[in-house]
Amino acid sequence: MNKIIPTILAKDISKFEENLAKVDMFAGTVQMDIIDGKFFSTETVMPEVLLSVETPSEIEAHLMVEEPIEWIERCVAAGITAVYGHVEKMSDKLSFISKAEEAGMKTGLAFDLDSSLEGVEDWVNLVDVVLLMAVKAGIQGQQFENSVIEKIIKVRELSSSVTIMIDGGLNEENIKKCLEVGGEKMEFAVGSEILTAEKPEETFRKLENVE
Repeated sequence: MNKIIPTILAKDISKFEENLAKVDMFAGTVQMDIIDGKFFSTETVMPEVLLSVETPSEIEAHLMVEEPIEWIERCVAAGITAVYGHVEKMSDKLSFISKAEEAGMKTGLAFDLDSSLEGVEDWVNLVDVVLLMAVKAGIQGQQFENSVIEKIIKVRELSSSVTIMIDGGLNEENIKKCLEVGGEKMEFAVGSEILTAEKPEETFRKLENVE
């Protein structure tokens, strides 16, 4: 069964709560997109909104921010259990990995659609997750780009143990493409396909069972 993680990109707390309510009872894990207005022109709700939101789900943070290392303490304080920081705005990957691990968090590095995987071999076995964008980061509802398939192949050649997470444009067909090259240790961060579905849980279950 595939690990499907609903993702929420929300500019205000009411929208965040609305989308969380759609998936809260069945998802188990939900990913919160956090954008600071510097990585991308959008600015989303911040980690602190979780202090006023009750949820049975574990919350992960996809940090599309400048210097993700500076957000780790805020995420810990908000009860977030995993942080995935984008390398494009990160000056020291190993420091980010170390600080997140010291905080007891599941840790990963994220790569935007057009970003190179240069140097990935130096740290791929130090993280829990390599997050690969299949769309340009920052906007939900875009179409899956097949160029991510080559990146999946490269990461998997370097490590059989790291989890590869794909984010963006995912549906049953595209998840199948990813599984064919990435194998079992994969996770899928899915936004619009679930959140705009007439029956979100039914869509979630279908994606879980793609082979």
